[in-house]
Amino acid sequence: MPWNRVNQWVERRSLVALESAYQRALKIKAIEDQHFGGQKISPAAVGGKSVYDYFQSTLERELLQIRLDLTQVRLGNFLKPQTNPENNNILGTLKAIEDIIGKYRLDLGELLPPLPNNQTPNLPNTNLTSDTPKDKNNREISPATSNKFFNFQQELTPEYEQTVIQQLRILRQQQRIAIRFLLILLFVPVFVQVITKNFIVSPFINYFEVDKPAMSQVYIAQEVGEKFLSEFSRLREIQELKQVLGLNTNPEEEHKFREQVEELFREAGYESQDGWKNLLSDITGLIAFIAILIFGRQQLAITRAYVSRYFLSLNDITKAFIFILFTDIFVGFHSAEGWTVILETLFRHFGWRENITFISLFVATVPVILDTIFKLLIFNYLTRKSPTAATILEKMNQ
Repeated sequence: MPWNRVNQWVERRSLVALESAYQRALKIKAIEDQHFGGQKISPAAVGGKSVYDYFQSTLERELLQIRLDLTQVRLGNFLKPQTNPENNNILGTLKAIEDIIGKYRLDLGELLPPLPNNQTPNLPNTNLTSDTPKDKNNREISPATSNKFFNFQQELTPEYEQTVIQQLRILRQQQRIAIRFLLILLFVPVFVQVITKNFIVSPFINYFEVDKPAMSQVYIAQEVGEKFLSEFSRLREIQELKQVLGLNTNPEEEHKFREQVEELFREAGYESQDGWKNLLSDITGLIAFIAILIFGRQQLAITRAYVSRYFLSLNDITKAFIFILFTDIFVGFHSAEGWTVILETLFRHFGWRENITFISLFVATVPVILDTIFKLLIFNYLTRKSPTAATILEKMNQ
């Protein structure tokens, strides 16, 4: 049975991926034993930072491949669950792999921003808003004794120094996770949309809606039909010109002309189905986007904290410029033309006829709603987080 062969292939692929992950984990273990005294590969181990830097790329490459292999194992178990994993020693192998790579797993819970009462980490005082800096006793520090990054009136004990270093490492890890998550959030749905449209949806719809049915049953959209008739008229005029000049006496020319018309008709049929292709592939990309948000809730929280912190670290003029730029683009005087172009493009993207009434109603209501949201955001967030930027924005709007 074909389905049995598929199940056997899935099971073999899972076992091969599991063995590959186990061998790579043993390679990491060998590096630990030979160069780090059996400890975790880290700058604080016996080998020191120089030895760690040398093996860092190897460690990251092996850990990435192990994650990919274990993903294949989980996918294979989802498609064909193992009824008795003890027979293939799957559980024992997974435990051995986890014993080796478990120490390298990053605990995202330690990087999440959920601090009591929405407090920021106890880092050295950072002047994010141009307000007068204060020390730990809430006393103002003069510019001569203050620094942009550190409050030197804080008692510099060895414990405090280690705390600062650890918290700075956490901030750097948050930055890496946030940037990587943003790239995944941007490119993975687009990649899924393109792959789905070109290799799954388009061949399927083209075959069942254009290639398989008779030509009389192929749907041709009105706009596409007008373009098809224009191209057909051009081909027919060329054919008639050849007949007048006596250059079309060969029957093969008639057959070639017929093939050109049929090919043109099928291309019109393919183009008429672009709306459904785009709709289905866009839904798939949206599902991928939502899945990333659901399964990456911790990364999302870290990314939100990083973006908020990065925005607040900007100077007040830059914050005001960003708000004015976005408000002018989406709710400014010339935003109606932009919204009209966007809506017309969306109608063509999904193969719909342009609805002038809907476009006019959208342009008349949505920018007003967005303008209200921007004003509420400025009043509720920017005034509280950066009052100087809010004042600059108000002056510039006036």
